[in-house]
Amino acid sequence: MSIIVGLLGYSIAAVVYLLFSLLLLTTVQSGFQRKALSWVVFFTLLWAAVGASQIRFAFPLGYFYAVETIRNGLWFLLLYATIAPRFELTNLLNGPWRRKGVLLGLLITACLQLFVAVSNLPLNQLWLVTQLAQTVIGLWLIEQLYRRIEVNARPTIKPMCLGLGGMFAFDFALYANALITSGISFDFWSLRGFVAVLAAPLVLLSARRIKRWSTKIYVSRDVIYHSTLLLVAGGYLLMMALVGYYIRYAGGDWGSMAQNGFFALSALILVSLFLSERLRKQLKVQITKHFFANKYEYREEWMKFAAVLEEDGVSPYNIALKAINQPFDCQFASLAIIENGRFTVKSCYNVADDDPQVLLCLEHLAFQAIEHQWIIDIDELKEDSSVVPFTVSSEMLQQVSKFSYLVPTSTGEGFKGVILLSSPTAIHSVNWEDRDLMRAISRQLAVFLNLHRSNLALAESQQFDTFNRMSAYLVHDLKNVLAQLQLMSKNAIKHKHNPEFIDDAFETVDSAANRLAKVVAHLSKKQRVDTVVAPFLLKKALQQVVESRSMGQPKPQLRFSLEDDFELVGDQERFINVLSHLVQNAQDATQASGEILIKASSQDKDCIVEVEDNGEGMSVEFIDTRLFKPFDTTKGNAGMGVGAYDAKRFVEELGGHIQVKSHVGEGSLFRLFLPIHKI
Repeated sequence: MSIIVGLLGYSIAAVVYLLFSLLLLTTVQSGFQRKALSWVVFFTLLWAAVGASQIRFAFPLGYFYAVETIRNGLWFLLLYATIAPRFELTNLLNGPWRRKGVLLGLLITACLQLFVAVSNLPLNQLWLVTQLAQTVIGLWLIEQLYRRIEVNARPTIKPMCLGLGGMFAFDFALYANALITSGISFDFWSLRGFVAVLAAPLVLLSARRIKRWSTKIYVSRDVIYHSTLLLVAGGYLLMMALVGYYIRYAGGDWGSMAQNGFFALSALILVSLFLSERLRKQLKVQITKHFFANKYEYREEWMKFAAVLEEDGVSPYNIALKAINQPFDCQFASLAIIENGRFTVKSCYNVADDDPQVLLCLEHLAFQAIEHQWIIDIDELKEDSSVVPFTVSSEMLQQVSKFSYLVPTSTGEGFKGVILLSSPTAIHSVNWEDRDLMRAISRQLAVFLNLHRSNLALAESQQFDTFNRMSAYLVHDLKNVLAQLQLMSKNAIKHKHNPEFIDDAFETVDSAANRLAKVVAHLSKKQRVDTVVAPFLLKKALQQVVESRSMGQPKPQLRFSLEDDFELVGDQERFINVLSHLVQNAQDATQASGEILIKASSQDKDCIVEVEDNGEGMSVEFIDTRLFKPFDTTKGNAGMGVGAYDAKRFVEELGGHIQVKSHVGEGSLFRLFLPIHKI
């Protein structure tokens, strides 16, 4: 049985260290410590392979001892190089004689062991003494490494010290027992492979932590956690099997029943332990505390944090509270922000928003935490209130039992808030790393919540902006109605007794009433609705434009030289308004003695309408940057800045385009290209 166990143990160790070597080959080669690690892992692989072969083929132990001596020497070299960060092999060769003596002694010992094996000479207790001395040197170097390294750096080398310490301690017990009993216990010998296997992942952890080793091997916390659970479960079931076998062996006839009952009880205990959330949390805490330099796997924490922020259909404040509570798993949590000079509770977890303790913390601690950007430890303040740079009432603190931490969250843009957390259950104790994580998350959440509030303000502003734009268009339409009514009032002085004028006046009033009705409809719907009406004749529309703008100076002149009229599809009333505005702009830019022409022509499948003046003109820069920009006017309070923009948009809606040519001091030409519907 021991032979099978030994062969299996050394074989597994060989496979494990082979994988270890392959992982090291994928990393960047740099630094003596990194090279020493590769050498020692390779010779440990060779040691395990020779050990398995020796058990299988029973060749002399001298070969195995020689490989083990070289392996131990390389472990010593790696441990010493870790103690001295700038160590190189030349330093050892040029150093004190005691260092060179140890190296020379190991080389001589390995050579003698090989000589004894090749010569097939019998081994005596002297070789056991040499191997025992190597284990003592190894344990001494491990103790020196752990004692000399800085306290804050000990977590980086603790796993390696545990792994190598266990391996050398086991070898020490093996060889010490061999010296006492004058023979090696094969039961001890067969377990050495499994001890080396247990040391491998611990060395891996240190290889990942120590930066100067230049290894990028990633060992997942989840892998270690689940492997630990499997190891515990296997050990537990093995122990139960041995105890059950003993009960059955000692119990006689009733042993079978007792064994079955014991197994049922052990299975029940095992299941209850693994279903315990508290046990799993404590196990994770112990793994993180003893095997990792950092409490958190920050890449995974960041991914979880981002996943929470991406949740849809949930209040942003609930998302923020869930995001900060996720790594700590607090029983109670609350989030409040400052609105109108006072705190408003926006989200709570397992606590009411009007809970007296929440209100008490907000009233007495929240403003100070934000002002000093201080994470307040309430339990710490209960013992010593002088640890914070502000005054806190001890009577008030004694009334708070649900919450242990108050975390400020604020931005430079004015967003301010606090997060209340109870004592975390996912970690054993809160230290500087937990506080840094709280602070980092709170700052990200402050940006997240401030962005949410900014989006709300922007949406509200856009609603007002939309309403203002609609109002500007409607005022523009009202100005056209007003111009039409003013023209009718001016002509009434001369033509009020003319029946034709009376008929025309009624038509004008009816048209104005229709336009005003449309304006009222637009206001009631809170948006501007552009209707598409039946086709209309171009010439008649242009005549109405000339007539409506004849009250201004200079009066526009229509030159319609086409033999046949054009029929366009669109809103005739809006077309007249657009042309009227272009003519009005021309009148504003032209002296009374100037000239304004409205022309109509055709080109291919387009109808061309031109509005030309000889007024002030415009620069190329003005045309490119300001002419068609909405709500940008050169008329001050007299203009709305939507006429040219509305003209461009209307022409493009009809499927055409607008072209502008102008020179300062020479005048302007607006050319509208409109698709022809019918001739």
